[in-house]
Amino acid sequence: MDNQLEKLYNKFRGELANNDISIYYDEGDLADIFDYAGDVHDDYIRLEALLLGNRLFPDSEIMLERRAIWLANMGNEPLRQFIIDHPRSNPSVMWEVLRIRANAPYPAEEAIGELEKLLERFRLDDDESIIQFVGLVRHLEQEQWLIANIDRVRDCCDYPPTLLFEIARMAENKLQSTSALPLLEELTELDPFNTDYWGLMAELQSNCEQYEESLASLDYAKALEPDDVELLTIEGFNYLKLNRFDEAINAFRHALEVDNEYFIARRNLLEAYRMKGDTAKCAELIRTLFQADPSDTSLLCEMLSTFPDEADETLSHYYANTDADENEAIMHVSELCRTGSEAAALHYMRWYQQSFPLSMQGKMVFIELLYHNAHYREAYDFLIDNLKSPVLTPSELPIIAVIVSILLRLHIYDEALHFCNIWLGKLQDSNLGHNSMHLINRGLRDILTDIKLLLTHTPSPTDEQIDQVTL
Repeated sequence: MDNQLEKLYNKFRGELANNDISIYYDEGDLADIFDYAGDVHDDYIRLEALLLGNRLFPDSEIMLERRAIWLANMGNEPLRQFIIDHPRSNPSVMWEVLRIRANAPYPAEEAIGELEKLLERFRLDDDESIIQFVGLVRHLEQEQWLIANIDRVRDCCDYPPTLLFEIARMAENKLQSTSALPLLEELTELDPFNTDYWGLMAELQSNCEQYEESLASLDYAKALEPDDVELLTIEGFNYLKLNRFDEAINAFRHALEVDNEYFIARRNLLEAYRMKGDTAKCAELIRTLFQADPSDTSLLCEMLSTFPDEADETLSHYYANTDADENEAIMHVSELCRTGSEAAALHYMRWYQQSFPLSMQGKMVFIELLYHNAHYREAYDFLIDNLKSPVLTPSELPIIAVIVSILLRLHIYDEALHFCNIWLGKLQDSNLGHNSMHLINRGLRDILTDIKLLLTHTPSPTDEQIDQVTL
């Protein structure tokens, strides 16, 4: 059946490409083309099937349902309005599934009640109604209800394997994957030559950290489809988790030989080389991956750490392809600092403040990065020019410790001691209501007290003594 649908889909696509579309499709053909295009994620063909169907069969119920399915992907509100504008006195199961979805969300008991009533009134008599029903269950967040009532739902299906497969595809976490595995085992017994069944079972076994079992399932799947990039990528991931790096690399490279643009395989290949310790291969792949997806935050950070001499070009390329703002820039520099790339973090923030205006929060982050990179004089000059009187807010309190540490590093001892006295008084007088503020207050008070004691007893401390009290 799938082969026939694929031929129908390819025929329709070919006619569109040649601008020679036939008018001899019936409404069932166009609905099948729409459904198959959905399976292969081809929205262009889905839309073309809808447009032709609306022209040839303006009163068709099944094409009306497909229009509703299309709108469902755009959100509940357009679907809800479409359902209101097209009332049905004798709705089909598909229409009722879409109506329930359009009126979501519901309280849990009401959602279950809607599903129960649906099963009492209708059979799920074709593949698409089953697919939409399972999608509705997910939309209502009633996956556990479906698993608990699997036998009852199965009895309402004309083709239960579709139900079992769609439920298994619904699994998104380890618990759901574990529940879905028995369904896939049943499916592979019913149809041992179905690559989709073996492939999904391998994927869910991998999700459940059953890596050896997943590799065994992949042996069956790859015997049917030896060059499937998704199967090869799952295989490589399993080997990676088993620390079998060479086998992982071979699987990912095989996938890329089939599809050189397959990003997931390339990303996992980078991880395999990293775990193996092959820094040259890592660097080569980081550059290639970033060029393919310059909006990837983790790749941006890796580019900045791996190729510091190209930081300006890297950042320009990233910001030309994203709408990132200052908050995201601060998140990026925090990640760079977390991984020990403080020099790259400073270069990032220096580039950013030259390219965009900084808020007060951004200026404080820049000062802190200058300090941690030992640019004490630049940090001092910048804070004199840009940072006026900090106030008692959660975001500004930590900069007080940075400022007094800068003063100490520059041997401006009188000002540092005066600064400590002023701020210890402010902290003593402040009434900070939030627990996190108390923690910041306490930590800052300890730093300022230690520095005050040091400068009171040792007006000209050594660098070693300064190291003990500053950040």
